[in-house]
Amino acid sequence: MILEKLGLRNFCLFQGEQAFDLTPGRHNGRHLPIVLFGGINGGGKTTLLDAIQLALYGNRARCSKRTNLAYDDFLRQSIHHGIDGVEGASVSLSFRHAVDGQEHLFDVRRSWKITDGKVREELRVYKDGWPDAWLSDNWPQLVEELFPLDIAQLFFFDAEKIRTLAEDESSSKALGAAIKSLLGLDIVERLITDSAVLQTRLAKTLGTAEQRAQVGTLEQRKVELEKRVLDLTTRRTSLENYRQRAVTDEEAAGEAFAASGGKHWQAREDRIKQLTEVKGRETALRNQLLALAAGELPLALVQDFLACVEEQDRRECQATEAEIIQRLLIERDEQLLEVLRSSRGSATLVRRVAEHLEADRQRRQPATGIERRLDLSESSRTLLRHLREQKLTALRDEARRLDATLSQTIHEREDLERASADTPDDADIKVFSDRLKAATQNLALLTQQADQLDADLAAEGSQLKECEEKLRQVWQGQMEKEFAHEDARRMMQLAGRTGETMRVFLERVTARKIDRLSSFITESFRFLLRKQSLVERIWIDPATFAITLYDSSGHAIAKQRLSEGEKQIFAISVLWGLARASARPLPAVIDTPMARLDATHRHHLVERYFPNASHQVVIFSTDTEVDRHYYQALQPAIARAYHLNYDERARRTVGEEGYFWKD
Repeated sequence: MILEKLGLRNFCLFQGEQAFDLTPGRHNGRHLPIVLFGGINGGGKTTLLDAIQLALYGNRARCSKRTNLAYDDFLRQSIHHGIDGVEGASVSLSFRHAVDGQEHLFDVRRSWKITDGKVREELRVYKDGWPDAWLSDNWPQLVEELFPLDIAQLFFFDAEKIRTLAEDESSSKALGAAIKSLLGLDIVERLITDSAVLQTRLAKTLGTAEQRAQVGTLEQRKVELEKRVLDLTTRRTSLENYRQRAVTDEEAAGEAFAASGGKHWQAREDRIKQLTEVKGRETALRNQLLALAAGELPLALVQDFLACVEEQDRRECQATEAEIIQRLLIERDEQLLEVLRSSRGSATLVRRVAEHLEADRQRRQPATGIERRLDLSESSRTLLRHLREQKLTALRDEARRLDATLSQTIHEREDLERASADTPDDADIKVFSDRLKAATQNLALLTQQADQLDADLAAEGSQLKECEEKLRQVWQGQMEKEFAHEDARRMMQLAGRTGETMRVFLERVTARKIDRLSSFITESFRFLLRKQSLVERIWIDPATFAITLYDSSGHAIAKQRLSEGEKQIFAISVLWGLARASARPLPAVIDTPMARLDATHRHHLVERYFPNASHQVVIFSTDTEVDRHYYQALQPAIARAYHLNYDERARRTVGEEGYFWKD
């Protein structure tokens, strides 16, 4: 399938008639798959994505701007604001698609206008340039064969929203339906259903009156259950749209609440208690430091002076000891001279001994006198030594510890005071708080309703399977024995065998194709992901189609661990893997491709994904996503580019050739 041309007339921001060529190109034998649209936020990019889906699917299209509107109201609001409703609006899409081995050009033109206050819609389908009434009347059924709506959501996607594949477990149901259709598994399911229908018809034709009545009752029961299941499925699908909108509303309300200081406001009571506690600790620390300062701690500032004091005391002690020795020596010398005199020693001998002793005393006397300033006691001397060698070091370490703790406490107190200053008043935050509360309650209510519908669906589905099983037992039981017609019996047996064989075949082929799809998704994710070691393998459950991520150790990875950018890369990888595994060559139309991605992931997306996503890739981007650098990187794969030039004053958008810049 190749999209060729998108036309708009008075649709939303696009006043008048405008058309865009979407075909890929070729240059020097090289395929150019990309058609790039550039525009500011609110400039009409998503409007073009809506136009493509609206042209194809009409009231079933999941347009972003429709939200909760009825289809007629949506069409009414989609007419450009400056246009009379009588003139109306239209969207058209032409594409090439091969049917029965032959390629045909389809042109779908959907127009509407307001007549007598009511919206009148007209659909015309052209095939190979000629209007086709049968196609126009049966287009909803035909487009499901060409391009089923469930599949379209995986190929026409808003990259901001498809990350729900990595968040919402219920997405596995929609993904399962798309996988079956893409991989051709739905054909096998239809064959199983057709064999059951054939058995029912034979049973109603050939059975006894009692048996026919039993089959009729079961079949009527089956039809009722199928109707209820279809109704519940439709309601669940519709509710999911509302629920996703509620998720978006809650996220927006949460962001507004946080931006207005909501987190500070929510934690204000705890913060007040913390601030009181921190102030108390700060006061206690200051008192401890003051107590240290009132004791010996200030002496740590005069360590050199204390050393001088200790040295002066040592010298004074030495001088005192020298004086004592001098006195003892004088007494000894006097006694010795007296002994000599009493022994009647000669005068010469006494004189010589006296001179010798005098010289010895002079030699022992200190060279200089020491001024006595301290005269410390022994206890004071011991205290001085203890201060210098132990206590002042311990006091200094304790003061440093207290000072570091005090600095940390002051920093903590200042942070709390700043947070308190940033906390909005109750009157200021109430509007945001009420909005968040209402959004959360609405989401909780819708989620509860969705869970109830899921439970009802499971119950009705179980009853439907039970009813089908009873029908099968009737076909294969006593009724078959009483059939007299050999051909009918053989047809019944063949139909039953066909159904059973197809069920076994479906299980096996599903497992094989799902395993191949899992490999493709794993390759794509690892190819695009910045953290190569984060995920080793991705596995899809063939029964539930739930997706599980595993690390290199074989442990499952919770999807909540992925960042917003990684979730978006994961979702894109799922879609890329589906496209690679599918036998249907379908175009990829991508809106807002890189809003939540960091530089590395953006580079990988531009270099590895966009040029290889499909044979035709239509990208809607802002100049902050595909900027000049990325535009140059993509240029070898770009067939054509458009700039959606939005006029703020006229509130209209005009498409021009060229991107944000002409070169």
